[in-house]
Amino acid sequence: MKRLIMTASLAMAIGCTADIAPESIKVADYKDGKECAISLTFDDSMKEHYTIVAPELEKRGFRGTFWMCGAWMPAEPQHDTTHFTWAEAKKMSEKGHEMSNHSWSHQYMTALSDEDLAREIRMNDEAILKNLGKASTTFCFPYNSYDERTIAAVMEGRIGARLKEFWLGGQHSPKEYLTEQVENALASGSWIAGMTHGINYGYDCYTDPTEFTDFLDYLKSLEDRIWVGTFRDVAAYTAVAKDVELTIEASGKGVTITPKTSLDKALYETPLTLEVAAEGKKIKAKQDGKVLSPIYRNNMAYIDFCPYGGPVTIQ
Repeated sequence: MKRLIMTASLAMAIGCTADIAPESIKVADYKDGKECAISLTFDDSMKEHYTIVAPELEKRGFRGTFWMCGAWMPAEPQHDTTHFTWAEAKKMSEKGHEMSNHSWSHQYMTALSDEDLAREIRMNDEAILKNLGKASTTFCFPYNSYDERTIAAVMEGRIGARLKEFWLGGQHSPKEYLTEQVENALASGSWIAGMTHGINYGYDCYTDPTEFTDFLDYLKSLEDRIWVGTFRDVAAYTAVAKDVELTIEASGKGVTITPKTSLDKALYETPLTLEVAAEGKKIKAKQDGKVLSPIYRNNMAYIDFCPYGGPVTIQ
């Protein structure tokens, strides 16, 4: 659990000199102090994810999570016009999208033996690493088929798995339904994951594809309040934010904050955001010799820092 530690002499020092109240400093629940988080996820390696979805996300500064089944991905585009290729997946990855594991061949995971379950996970992990040069650190169960055994199997060496989602596409997602999902997330401060398959084809495709881009525009209009992040990024952030321990000490007219987390840096490395009461003042912050640039909103300063780095100094 996240803890805040202040030295015994801090109260006296703050009362005399400090301009920043240490009790106002905490790790924000979400990046840049956003009120909630939404991950946009897309299943089954569909060609439209490459030709339509990724470009539309990029136009708005968003990045998505694309769950891939290696057995369905052709070596060359002419071999299969309905799924994107490994080369196309690599281009998406290079643009910041998360390309992750949806099993090798889209089986009901709970129906598989331990051996076959391990094979479905391993083959796709190996293919992703070989073709993209990046390991898959999240997982999405085909058909939402999971139980305690399968969750334990996929979570080894992983940050998270998608176990709950709301529909993005087709008949499942009229505008009122989508708005309700977002409003509920804002009200509760939750992280939610949207899911769909195709845009123009597939069982949950859109009757009118402009409904998809309209929803993206709606999210864009709320970007000061909502973090639209990949499943991996939000999973890592929320895990480290809960685990990190901050030790805060007075330092002249400012404070020094030393972060400590027990989570594996190789798997969970992610920037966190410090939330500091600014009260109209400009704040200077540094970590490991690097100047950190605050974002100001509602009399608060939000400062990205590395939870695996050295002390953060704030004045």
